[in-house]
Amino acid sequence: MIPYETKQVALYSAAGADTNGVTVDCEGLSSVCVQLTGTLTSVIVYFEGNVDETNWIGVLGWNRNTGVKALSATAVGLYVVNVTGLSQFRARLDWTSGSVTATAKGSSLPIGTLVTAS
Repeated sequence: MIPYETKQVALYSAAGADTNGVTVDCEGLSSVCVQLTGTLTSVIVYFEGNVDETNWIGVLGWNRNTGVKALSATAVGLYVVNVTGLSQFRARLDWTSGSVTATAKGSSLPIGTLVTAS
């Protein structure tokens, strides 16, 4: 068995307003899986990362249910993001109505390993 590192972070809980959420430190991580739950009536969750710890740039999240890759999410589900080489990751919330909880779990395993592992 390959030893690997994981870390779980509550990004925000039952958020009902715009928020940047908690930042995930990506040192030692290759991927982050974000679970979105709640009533996502009218919200957009933007996946963002940086290298300089200042300027946030959109990064693709892979929807584990549909296989679609996008810079944002509007539905509950699991989204995997490649964070290799990033300093930080966040799931910024643009809120209009509803309530959303986001939890992230980072892993040192690359996405390819997660997809093909049996």
